[in-house]
Amino acid sequence: MQKRSDKGKAENIKAAFFDIDGTLAAVKTHVIPESTRKALKMLEEKGIRRILSTGRHPLEVEEENILPGLAFDGAVWLTGQFCELDKKCILQNCFSADQLLLLKDFLTSRGRSCIFLEKDAMYCNLIDERILKEQAGIGTAVPPVRGIEDLEKREILQAVPFIDQAEEEELLRLLPSCKLTRWGEGVVDFLPAGGGKEQGILAVCEALGITPEEVIAFGDAENDISMLKLAGIGVAMGNGADAAKDAADHVTDPIDQDGIFNALVRLGVI
Repeated sequence: MQKRSDKGKAENIKAAFFDIDGTLAAVKTHVIPESTRKALKMLEEKGIRRILSTGRHPLEVEEENILPGLAFDGAVWLTGQFCELDKKCILQNCFSADQLLLLKDFLTSRGRSCIFLEKDAMYCNLIDERILKEQAGIGTAVPPVRGIEDLEKREILQAVPFIDQAEEEELLRLLPSCKLTRWGEGVVDFLPAGGGKEQGILAVCEALGITPEEVIAFGDAENDISMLKLAGIGVAMGNGADAAKDAADHVTDPIDQDGIFNALVRLGVI
């Protein structure tokens, strides 16, 4: 494991945050290493809070049984837009009506598909080749179709437009206060101002009465960068993107080589 800095100390860790795809579970197959299950149990025994930090919606995780047999103390869902601790909502950050009007016009004029995520629902406006390809790439079904004529009246926490790089730049020009993270060739996570995994972690830390320096975080992708930088100890998976590795304090082994367990042992957290 590659060491990059000493900003956090293992003996001070009070909470551990985990991305799902490519970190806790293999991308597409959702296979979870037995060593990861063991590590989560050991964290529980030490009284260290175990928190998900993912771009996924809780409905996806439940309906597709993505984390079978695992329990967590809380979650940063939808890249920080909706956060829970001990089954209670502690943060919910939605798009404004004006932002949704602009997004609706953008998608409609270009005929692009988009997934919309509310607290208790997820759906898309239409199905095309891009949404089929990208969803298949992460082993996740395409959600049901629902019209977006009155989109601006809804409480949308996150949008997932299936757009290319040029369209991404257009969208950001239209909505410069929003945040965007690409996770596939033809798809991005699109968040209102104030979104991001780091904001979710800060909310959880406040609720727990701890600081980010008392957190260890594991991730593998571009949308994990802010989380890895914020945490007292940020750990990138060996199978992760170079940008995530550059942002982390440590780089551990790949997921299928016991990366989470090895990092927690080597760093002295468990």
